[in-house]
Formats: sequence, C-alpha cells, structure tokens
Amino acid sequence: MTSAPDPLPRAPEIDESLPAPVRPREVLISFWAWVAVAALEVVLIPLVLADRRLLTDEALDEERAGAVLRGDTLPLDSGMVRFGAGIVIGVVCVVVLALAAAYVWFALRMLAGRGWARAVLIGLTVISAVSSFWADTDWYGMSMVGLSVFATLLMVMPTANTYFSQCRSRGHA
Repeated sequence: MTSAPDPLPRAPEIDESLPAPVRPREVLISFWAWVAVAALEVVLIPLVLADRRLLTDEALDEERAGAVLRGDTLPLDSGMVRFGAGIVIGVVCVVVLALAAAYVWFALRMLAGRGWARAVLIGLTVISAVSSFWADTDWYGMSMVGLSVFATLLMVMPTANTYFSQCRSRGHA
C-alpha cells in the first residue's frame, strides 16, 4: 500500500556545503535606510495630529461656502465635521503604523538575503516615486521618496546582487 502524497510542498533544503554568504556593506546601509524610512513614517503621525485643527477648519470653511452656493439652509454642524476628521485621521495613523511595520519587516527579510523582500521594497519605491508626481508632495514626502530611492539603489549594487545570488544558491528564496 502506498502512502498519500504530502499536499504541502517542502521547504528547500539549505545547502550547507556552500560557504555562508558575506553580507556586503551596501545591504546593511540599505537596511538602515529602510528603517529610517519607517521612522519617518512614524514621525508623520504627530504632524498629522498637529494639523487636525487646520484640517477641520478648512473642511468647515469649504462646507459653509458650498452650502451658500447650493442654497442649503442647513450646512453641516462643526461637531459632525470634527468627528469625521477625527475618524479620517485615526485611520491614517493606523495605516501609517502598518506601513512602517511592513517596511521594517521587509527590510529584515532583505537583510537575511531574501530576494522576494528586495523585490517588494523595489516595488514600494516605484509606487511611492510615481505617486509623488501626482500628489502634492511636500519636502517631508520627497525626503522619504529620496531615502527610499537611495536604499533601493544600494540593494541593486553589484556586490548586493552577488549577495542575493549566493543566498538563493544556498536555498534562501
């Protein structure tokens, strides 16, 4: 009697006969640059919270102006606008924290030689760089994009490519 095949694929075996790859300085600097990008994301939260009053005041002004133009007799209450702005700001803060955690996690995987993490970080850099052209990006956003591009360039240097190739040949994906 034959046994049923295992439905889950097995993880590739690490070839211990090959020497452990030496992590180049570019990969280490790239890792710390990604950590800095995550830190800048977290610093963004107090900046968003500081702009809460400005955000709600602008929304109220626009609503009042729109209500006058539309001929509405009952524009939104200021409490409703502040409540809505609070929800939006809370969601933005949660998303920013999740992005910062994701940057650090992918950077740790990249530091360990995982090529897929390097590809994800490159993809995130492309998305942020392209979106910065469409969004009204200030100096803060451009500094994050610039740091991401710097970290990405370090990840694709020849010594970094050699490191990731060696990690792949040892069985690390």
